[in-house]
Amino acid sequence: MKVRHSIVFALALIIALMLPTLGRGGAAQTITFITAPWGVPPDQALFKGFQDRTGITVQVISAPSAEMYTKVQVASSSRRAPADVIFLTEEAPSFVVAPGYMEPLDAFVAKSPDLNVGDIERMDFWTVGGKVQGITTYVQLVMMDYNAKRLQAGGFNKPAATWDELRRQSLALKQKGVDPYPLALGAIDWSWFLMSLSAGDPMFDSSLNPVFSNPGSPARTAMARLIGFFASDKVITPDLLTKVTPHDVFMGGTGVYHQAWQGSLAVMNNAKISKQAPDVQYLLMPDQHYTWSLDAAIGLSRFSGKKDAGWEFIKWYVSPENLRAIYKAVGLVPSRSSLQRALNSEGAIQGFDVMAEQAKYVHQLPRTAKWWGPWTQSVTEAIRKAAQGQLTPDAAVDEVAKRWNELKAQYKQ
Repeated sequence: MKVRHSIVFALALIIALMLPTLGRGGAAQTITFITAPWGVPPDQALFKGFQDRTGITVQVISAPSAEMYTKVQVASSSRRAPADVIFLTEEAPSFVVAPGYMEPLDAFVAKSPDLNVGDIERMDFWTVGGKVQGITTYVQLVMMDYNAKRLQAGGFNKPAATWDELRRQSLALKQKGVDPYPLALGAIDWSWFLMSLSAGDPMFDSSLNPVFSNPGSPARTAMARLIGFFASDKVITPDLLTKVTPHDVFMGGTGVYHQAWQGSLAVMNNAKISKQAPDVQYLLMPDQHYTWSLDAAIGLSRFSGKKDAGWEFIKWYVSPENLRAIYKAVGLVPSRSSLQRALNSEGAIQGFDVMAEQAKYVHQLPRTAKWWGPWTQSVTEAIRKAAQGQLTPDAAVDEVAKRWNELKAQYKQ
């Protein structure tokens, strides 16, 4: 009997030792996660802890958004999983969700009370066709920030209240030698959207017709102003003609004004990574103040063969601990309301008053249109052509309006 008991005890010990390496499915598993660079889990110790605890090894594939969506589209169109778990940014509704590449998560959510989905904001945006396509990871407004100390060095005690004033300040800052390139805006679609909305242009009507191309529209003025910043005023570094975002340029010390995001101060005022620290503040958007909001989510590939393991990773990814780590690393405001309140009470969310005021001026863009993603690519192309003198600003607006109508007709057939 003693021998038998010893054998049973030895087997139990072996099983106990093996448990940390077993996933919930009973065997160690490896899954893949494709994400934009800012979606990579930043706290490696926390990330390793999840993998050690569950036995689920997560291989991260980090790629720029355009490349990521190409990978997802090419694989999914062949009914193959580009990765088990997919990070969903602003173009995902048109590029990934609309074609049916994502696994509906309703059943997973229903059996996961530990997710506490009621604490997660903007889930309605990621509920498409009545099905949950992703779990929101962060929420954000597109905003602007500025270096208050450098602005004062140019003789200005407060940020610009209009785009005309911002241009005058930028030219003066350049002339006075404060910064040769005082404005950090990219030659990208976001810059034009931001300038157009804040000037009061709705850009589209309720039938998704492009009113931005109307004669004398604020959006036409915004395009001319944006191109002028590059071509004639030369207040934006030529480096931003090709970069996807202006953030690394601003963090590197170039620029007084900067196209930013809700939560950017946590990054820009971090002296370990930003040469602008500790003097960056938000400003309310110029003119009519309007902006739009963006969020991101995380979901499962419809073609993944490891959905259960992928779901365990998703639940960990949107945990308060990981969302807090993401906020600390890249300033993305967490989707969990409880965590937002906690961070604010800790004084960890900088510029909360301006963020709250900016939130009163939101005009959403039709990002759920199936052709939104392809169209935004054409907008950036047109802006860059205009900035290099290949198109006039008006011609650029006309070109993107024509492209919008072409895509709208194509996708509605």
